Amino acid sequence: MEITAIATIKTNEGTKSTLDLDIPLLIDLVPARKFKVTQTLESLGHTDVEVESVNMDVYKAKSTVNGTKQDTTIEISYALRHGDRLFALTELHDILK
Repeated sequence: MEITAIATIKTNEGTKSTLDLDIPLLIDLVPARKFKVTQTLESLGHTDVEVESVNMDVYKAKSTVNGTKQDTTIEISYALRHGDRLFALTELHDILK
């Protein structure tokens, strides 16, 4: 078992998904996290990605997916990975910061 950073992605269509970022710790700098959010959305097929920081763990993005404008909220947190399963570490949230 290991700790990994995850992104919870919510779209303006109401869909919600969790993506394992496959890194144990993210740098606590907004520019670095904005870059990771942009990189993550582009890997999912988003183009023209513009990211705005709400706080260190929440980002709003405007992008285009298959020619359609998309508003997305990305929340970064941590989880315990065991095989293919992820267990959110909400209880340890303040300890990891």
